[in-house]
Amino acid sequence: MLLRGNLLFLLALLIARPAAAAMNDWQFELNAATGRTTRGLNESGGQPVVGAAASWYPAGGLFAGISASSFKIPRSSQTGAEIIASGGYEWRIAGDWTIQASLTHYQYEHVPFANRMNYDEAALRGGWRDSVFVSVTASPNTGFGPSPRSRAFSYDVAGRLPLVHGFSATGGIGYYDLRAEKDIRYVYGDVGLTYQYRSAQFDLWYIFTNGSATADARLGPIIFNGLIADVVWQF
Repeated sequence: MLLRGNLLFLLALLIARPAAAAMNDWQFELNAATGRTTRGLNESGGQPVVGAAASWYPAGGLFAGISASSFKIPRSSQTGAEIIASGGYEWRIAGDWTIQASLTHYQYEHVPFANRMNYDEAALRGGWRDSVFVSVTASPNTGFGPSPRSRAFSYDVAGRLPLVHGFSATGGIGYYDLRAEKDIRYVYGDVGLTYQYRSAQFDLWYIFTNGSATADARLGPIIFNGLIADVVWQF
């Protein structure tokens, strides 16, 4: 609750001072994808998803954003929504390096066990030239359906390599520690190709998740390995 309260305060502060932000600091997007995953876990039940997002991201300092997308639990016919609100602060160091600290709240609506799935995260992220990123996240209240909520941690390294004619190669690997809640931990990652054409972005990723026998047994239906494609229109 403390993380959520701080996050709502930060978002209220930003909303209360729109005149201080130039319009070109705002970005909006609509997106559609063949599926959705978070840390190697399936969040779309094998179905396409659609979403929208808005963010305020000036060159350094405070930033905030909110997004909503469709959500479906595997082996369930009910479709709901995932709403993500985040805010934080960015420091730029020596021109090429950035550090971000952020708070994020994940809210689920109209799906089974929605109230038990809501959770918060604090994250610290470092970046170099918009090409290499390292991040650590901690959650005090992550939960999966009816299971008790508890601590969770994740560690990620990701990279982006510009190619030619609007193409970029992307890749990343991460480690999810759920031992406090479900006594499991596993490795996940992705490799992909991005194409940028004016305000439209097209992505194709291969997602891989290397779960232990225990992770497979306890998370089996939502562990994902496969291809996902999306299109994002920014305006």
